[in-house]
Amino acid sequence: MQELITINNTPALVEVNFEELKKHLATELEKYNVVVTQDTVKDAKALATELNKTKGEIAKRKKEEYDRATAGANQFKDSMKELETMCEEGRKSLLAQVQKFEDETRQQAADLLRAMRDEMWSHAGVTEEFQRAQFDDLVNLSAVTAKGNLTAGAKGKIEARVNADKAMQDQTEMRLLKLENQSYKAGLSAPLTRSHVEHFLFDEDETYQQKLDALMKSELGREEVAQNAMRAKMEREQQEKEQAAQRQRERDERAAAAQAETQRTVLDEPHQEAAQEQPEASKPEPEPAQPGRIPVTVQCTFSVNVAASTTDAAIEAELRRVLEKAGIKTLDTVEVIRKQEAA
Repeated sequence: MQELITINNTPALVEVNFEELKKHLATELEKYNVVVTQDTVKDAKALATELNKTKGEIAKRKKEEYDRATAGANQFKDSMKELETMCEEGRKSLLAQVQKFEDETRQQAADLLRAMRDEMWSHAGVTEEFQRAQFDDLVNLSAVTAKGNLTAGAKGKIEARVNADKAMQDQTEMRLLKLENQSYKAGLSAPLTRSHVEHFLFDEDETYQQKLDALMKSELGREEVAQNAMRAKMEREQQEKEQAAQRQRERDERAAAAQAETQRTVLDEPHQEAAQEQPEASKPEPEPAQPGRIPVTVQCTFSVNVAASTTDAAIEAELRRVLEKAGIKTLDTVEVIRKQEAA
């Protein structure tokens, strides 16, 4: 388009008797290039007035002639400015259309990349935790073909990133599956869980294994300390139980001995008279029959040593007293069999 511009420029020619005027002014001014006196002051004032008029005329003529000489140049300048404006406006309009096209193309690329990534995630079974593939750096004009499809290069890059997400998910799942077995193999009584290894779960294999070994070693030490403390506690509790049982046995033995002594004291001869004076113990009334129940008679045999003079009634009365004191109030009959009678 630039070659269509054609300009014919004829410079303006303005002639003036510049040298003649300059020489004349110089001559006139030279006359008064001295100290003004009484004799020359009148002519000096007159010349000053004349010079002022000449200056005004020169300025006027300069402007008139300059305007006349530059009229065509100014018109040319305005015309060229108009052409410049047309070019600038056209350029801005085109750039706006280009920008719109590029924005739409980039948006199309983003939509296509997102759709492809999401579809690949779904197909590969990548869970939300591992959906990390980004495509912002792939959103450019070269990502879309003329037919509106993703280029092979863009497809390859987004596919590689989704595969990386899938590989990370598989690696993590495998580590967590092996974690329980590794824990038991290391000697832990309870396996480690994800919360224990979360802070290094996604490290490189070598780093992950180093940190896992260090963690298991630490857990083994902690567990040993805890087990020793628990074992000591159980031993203390067992010892305390045994001591308490021993004290209870001693109390029971003392109580049994005291009760036996009491029985012997009551049945001794000094108390025979008191026992003989005791009225015959009243037999308790049998419990009334209750629906669904039947009466049962329970026979027990007690062997005791008494004085030969102790009566059967005294023996029965003491037996009833002891049993009632023990909370047994259903004694029905008492039969005293002496040794000679049994013989």
